[in-house]
Amino acid sequence: MSDVLFIYPNALEIPVHPEFDKYERLMRDFAEERDLVGLAWGTMVPPTAMLSLSAFLKENGISTSFLDFTVECFLGGKTDKVLVSALRKENPKVVAVNGMEDCFLSELYNIAHIVKEYDENIYVVTGGVSATTRDSEILRKPVVDFVIMGESETPLLTLSNALIQNEDFEKIRGISFMKDDRIVRTDNQSFIDLETLPFPDRDSYPLSRLYALNGGIDLVYASRGCPFNCSFCNAPAFWKRQWRAREPKDIVEELSILGDLGAKIVHIYDLNFGINKKWVKNICKEIRREKLDIIWDCELALIDFNRSFLKTLYDGNCRGAFCGIEAVSQSVLDSVNKSYKSQDLVKYLNNAKDAGIHVDGGYVFGLPEDNLSGMMTMTRLACRLLEEDLVETPAPFLFVPFKGTEIGENLKRHGIEIVNNNTDEWHFFPPNPIASTKYASAEEVHREWVNCIINISNILESKLSG
Repeated sequence: MSDVLFIYPNALEIPVHPEFDKYERLMRDFAEERDLVGLAWGTMVPPTAMLSLSAFLKENGISTSFLDFTVECFLGGKTDKVLVSALRKENPKVVAVNGMEDCFLSELYNIAHIVKEYDENIYVVTGGVSATTRDSEILRKPVVDFVIMGESETPLLTLSNALIQNEDFEKIRGISFMKDDRIVRTDNQSFIDLETLPFPDRDSYPLSRLYALNGGIDLVYASRGCPFNCSFCNAPAFWKRQWRAREPKDIVEELSILGDLGAKIVHIYDLNFGINKKWVKNICKEIRREKLDIIWDCELALIDFNRSFLKTLYDGNCRGAFCGIEAVSQSVLDSVNKSYKSQDLVKYLNNAKDAGIHVDGGYVFGLPEDNLSGMMTMTRLACRLLEEDLVETPAPFLFVPFKGTEIGENLKRHGIEIVNNNTDEWHFFPPNPIASTKYASAEEVHREWVNCIINISNILESKLSG
């Protein structure tokens, strides 16, 4: 029995382009052969953010349970049967479904429909970046009762208590709901002090079963938010350009616990790990002091790829970093508020190679100011950097004008025209075109993105066979 049943949707059901499927398989083989530490695109990882919510609710007297449909369905389970079985066992008052991604929305509605068919008195709640930006659309589906707006801990706790005790919820901060056929959004909830949060509720999750499937990969969030203002990113709107960090000792203690549980590699999944260099240095110093042998990677801005900082990371067991290369043209980089100069790219990547830090590099196809010639140049660059082992894990993304981003909220101003509103495909690897720019049709953008993937796959095949 539990008060709240948390559900993570089946991420493996997201439709992707078949060439991306091939690329992903080759990339995993290549990473395994070279013992690379990277963000492991497509690898199943624990839903750490939801496990943190579960721990917070438990600490405040609310019983919880957990279902991860990515794992359940991978192992042969069927969503409806697994969910109904869990509802019978747990008899929850509230079902909380992850709504972080647009491509999860269909699965959210499917899960909510099954819940309401089983018992219409169970409340269905969702939250996350996508849910926050699409709350009006979501709430007009009669199967979803509430959307948590923004950071979830305090609103979800307060709302769950009210629903469990049959109390009024209309003045709870940080939620939206339907009333008299209109959307009600309450006042924003203040950000929580991260030092008050317990470690994620890994006791409620089949961690050993997942580690057996993914080779022992886990996630840690060391901070939240980002002060930068990249116009293609929804973090500025969601986190209000505020950056908050946990204490280094607290982070290292969690890393130590994960090592004891059997984790081999940890992704520090912050939006930008290098914002406060002193804080990072203290984390690395604490890792050395505790003599941890677990290795990890993180996400860094390219401007942080300086030799001394990279050495600090390496000495603290960091072996990989994801960076957003995004585009080759300085005018395109400037138009989306990127902070690095394109002329410095190779220097930064050589610094990482010399430091022993493996680089995952993200390339975005279809940014507003880009044209077909620029995207073709980016394909050639991605291939060259892979051949030279400067970016050993290239990640070509198709640009998607998500709601909540500066571009997504100002499509006409940026010359973006959406041609595909199927949110199942609103992710970085879709089977069909999403949007056109001022200078390239949606089909041209998608075609060149696929061409980049094919060229990368060919190089990977050559490296694997050679």
